[in-house]
Amino acid sequence: MAAIDTKQASSGVYQADAETQASKRTSIGLSAHRPTAPSTVQRPPSAGLALSAWWLVFLLIMLMLAIGILIVARVIAPAQTLEEAVNLLLNRPPSTADVLFAADFKANAGPLRTILISGQAEAAVLPDEGVYRLQVEPGYLAWSRFTVADAASLSIDATVTIDATTPDAAVALIGRFVDDANYYLFVVDGAGRFWVVRYQAGVAQEIIRPTTTPAINPAGAANRLTLRDDGRTLEFLANASSLTMIPVDVAPATPLGIGAHATGETSVTVTFDEIRVRMP
Repeated sequence: MAAIDTKQASSGVYQADAETQASKRTSIGLSAHRPTAPSTVQRPPSAGLALSAWWLVFLLIMLMLAIGILIVARVIAPAQTLEEAVNLLLNRPPSTADVLFAADFKANAGPLRTILISGQAEAAVLPDEGVYRLQVEPGYLAWSRFTVADAASLSIDATVTIDATTPDAAVALIGRFVDDANYYLFVVDGAGRFWVVRYQAGVAQEIIRPTTTPAINPAGAANRLTLRDDGRTLEFLANASSLTMIPVDVAPATPLGIGAHATGETSVTVTFDEIRVRMP
C-alpha cells in the first residue's frame, strides 16, 4: 500500500525569486513589477449620510417658510392664527366643520343688526369698513349674545380694536350667561390690561384684578380674543396666549357674547373685524 507523506509541501505551489518573475512578465509585454494596492482602504460613498443632509435642508426650508408666513400674516392681519394666516395667503376658505356662527361684516346680514338705545349705546354693521361697531356712553356696558342649544362646549373668537382716540374703552367677552344679573365678564382695556368679573344676582365680584400683560395690544391695534367653555372651565386668551383659566360648575355650555364698556367719563368706540362661534 502506498504511504501518504503528511509533511510534504502543498502540491502545485512553487516559489520563484523576484528576478525570475520580472523576466517572465517582460517576456509577455507586461511591466516588470505589478503595481501594488493603495495603502489606504477605499469605500463607496455612504448614501445614508447624503440622505440625512438632504433631510436637514428640507427641514430648514420648511422652517423658513413657516417663519415667512408668520411674518407676512403679522403685517397683513396682526390677530390671525397660523391656520388662518395660511388660509389667507393661499386664498383658501377657513374650515367651517364646527363653526356655528361667523361674520366678517362685509355685508349687512346675519343676526347682528343696527341698534340704537338713546343715551346709552349704538351698535351698527358697517359693510364699507367691514366692521361691527359699538359706541357706548359713559357708565354703560353694551353687548350682543349668541345662544346655541345642546352644546357640550363652546368657543367664541373675536378680532377687535379699541379706537385709539378712546383708550378708556374696554372690550369684553361674556361667558356662562344666565340672565342680565348672572354671567362672567372677561375684559381687556386700551392700556393692555385684562380682568375678570363675575355677576351673581346683579352683584359684581372681581375674580382677577386688572393685570397688565404684553400679550394684549393697546388701543389702536387689533386683538384676537378667545373664550372657551368646555363645561368645566372658562379659558380666556388674547392673541393665542392663555391669560387665565377659571373653574366653573359642571354644566352644558351656556350663551356667550361680546361687549363694550365705557369705563371713563367719555363715550367710547370699539370695532369688531370678525366674530366666530364654534364647537372646539
